[in-house]
Amino acid sequence: MFHFRLLIFLLLPVLTYGQSDIETTEVLLNSRWDVQHAGRSENGTYFFVSRLAETNHLFLWHPEKSALHQLKFKFCTSEPEKALWTAHEDLIVACGGMLFQAKDKEIKQLMPDRDILAFDPKLNSTENLLLFSGQRPNQQEMSLFTFDFIYQNLNQLEGTEKHDNASWSPSDELIVCSFVEHEKKVLKLLHWYDKPFDTIQSDTLDLNQAIWSETDFRLIVGASDKNYHYVISMRKDGSKADVIRRCNHPIELLEYQPKQRKILALEEMEDGRNQLVNIMLDEISF
Repeated sequence: MFHFRLLIFLLLPVLTYGQSDIETTEVLLNSRWDVQHAGRSENGTYFFVSRLAETNHLFLWHPEKSALHQLKFKFCTSEPEKALWTAHEDLIVACGGMLFQAKDKEIKQLMPDRDILAFDPKLNSTENLLLFSGQRPNQQEMSLFTFDFIYQNLNQLEGTEKHDNASWSPSDELIVCSFVEHEKKVLKLLHWYDKPFDTIQSDTLDLNQAIWSETDFRLIVGASDKNYHYVISMRKDGSKADVIRRCNHPIELLEYQPKQRKILALEEMEDGRNQLVNIMLDEISF
């Protein structure tokens, strides 16, 4: 039995494992590509960052059209790290602490006049706020920041040092991210306008990361203990938790695709390289 808590202990029912009866896995790109990050657009085009010959490369791929081509950014001497699709299927790319937006054939740097290193960008649903991990010259550690494209405001979220894997909720009201507390990984929920944190933690598991389902009420969590790695569906208060998957190798959750009923994820294989997979959720109800 796993126990999760939101500030106070919550006793959960026994979790049922669903490795064969409720989920199947579709391998999109095997470990030879060593995928570091990926995302899928509404029209089915993937971007992915691949580690080849000890260098990151950014590709666009449409499986149904059998189309694959590499994007090269001559304006940035560093390697591409992460990216994301906008609603209009432009790409925002994190590269060497800078963020760039590629629209049609035009490429522009975001926040060019701000003295800040920016990594791991995430857009809210209305695309007026950009969430990212950032570090100013006078900061020892990275914190979470938001940038408002309309008002050009840069806002630091207090108390978010040593965070990891931040993610917007569907309503844009909440952000979930992971922290280390007392040598355990926990999840924290915060409002982007800096209301106090809520904490979800487990006595038996490290809660490594979380992404959102269709609503603000349910999270999909990547967790681990000494023996296994888990994908777990739970309410945002830590209750009603169900194991979607249990396996022997690490899993990084990238995004939930509600229309396709899939979780896009990375699986680290025995050779230390990542394969890109879809975890199918046809029988799961959120």
